[in-house]
Order: sequence, then structure tokens, then C-alpha cells
Amino acid sequence: GSSSRARGDKPDALAALQAANEELRAKLTDIQIELQQEKSKVSKLEREKNQEVKQIKEHEQHKSTVVVTELKVKLHEDKMKELQAVRETLLRQHEAELLRVIKIKDNEIQRLQTLLNAVRDGAPDKVKTVLLSEAKEEAKKGFEVEKIKMQQEISELKGAKKQVEEALTMVIQADKMKAAEIRSVYHLHQEEITRIKRECEREIRRL
Repeated sequence: GSSSRARGDKPDALAALQAANEELRAKLTDIQIELQQEKSKVSKLEREKNQEVKQIKEHEQHKSTVVVTELKVKLHEDKMKELQAVRETLLRQHEAELLRVIKIKDNEIQRLQTLLNAVRDGAPDKVKTVLLSEAKEEAKKGFEVEKIKMQQEISELKGAKKQVEEALTMVIQADKMKAAEIRSVYHLHQEEITRIKRECEREIRRL
């Protein structure tokens, strides 16, 4: 009777083992399917992140281009204002030059009139003294005029050089700031992608 019960228990145990085996196979299949789905999700996330980084790069490049263009426009406007100021300055200088020439001509007329009167009076020594004094005065005036002109030219050149250096510094600083911003955004997105990958890998190992 005991041997008959043993033979009866054997098929039941075998059937239980087979059922457990089938259940494990089914669970394994489910895990493999879920693993494949998670891999697909990770791949999709990577593609989306890459696309997002690409869009951000393009957007930042566009912003940089816009900033550089705006700076160029501003430089052009400043240059036009500067040219207008120079034009007005030249007009004022031209008017002043005309007044100076008129004054010189008036003095020349007076000088000639004085010489004519001296010649009429018959005083050659007086004429010689007047001519020598006038020659010295003209030489002194010519030197002062040239000195003032050179000082003005030096001052204008220094001012133009300073403006160009300031504009160049602004453009270089703007380019550096935009480049640093683009690098920062790129690194942040790379870290985000790495974090998502690690989380997915941990979740896959857990499953």
C-alpha cells in the first residue's frame, strides 16, 4: 500500500515541477519583453535628448548671430554719428578758417597801406623795420597754427583709436559669453542624459 502511494505521489511532484518551470519560463519571457521595452524607451530618450541638444545649439547659435548683428548695426550707427559730428566739426573749422583768412587779408591790407604811407613819407629805415617786424610776426603765427593743427590731429586720432578698441572689446566679450553659455547648456544636457541612462540601467537590473 505504501509503495502504491509513492508511485502516485511521483507524478504529482513531477507535474508540480513542470508547472513551476512553466511559470518561471513565463516570468522570464515577461521580464525579457519588459527589458526590451525599457531598452526601446532608453533609445527613444537618447534620440529625443540628442534632438533637444541639437535644437538648443542651433538656437544659441542663432542668438549669437543676432547679438553680433545687433552689435555691428550699433557700431555702424555709432560710426555714422561720429561721422556726422566730424562733418559738423569740419564745417565749424571751415567757417573759422574763412574768418581767419578774412582777418589776415584785412591785416595785409593795413600792412600794405602802412608801407605805402612810409614810402610816400620817404623813410626807408622805417620801411625796413616794419617789414622785419612783420616777417617775425608771420613766422610766429605760422608756427603756432601748425602746432595747434598737429595737436588737434593727435587728439582726434587718439579718440578714434579708443572708440575702435572699445567696440572690439565689446564684440569679443559678447562672443565669449555666448560661447560659455552654449558650453554650459550642452554639459547640462549631457549630464541629464547620463543620469537618465543610469536610472534606466538601475531599473533594468532591478527588473
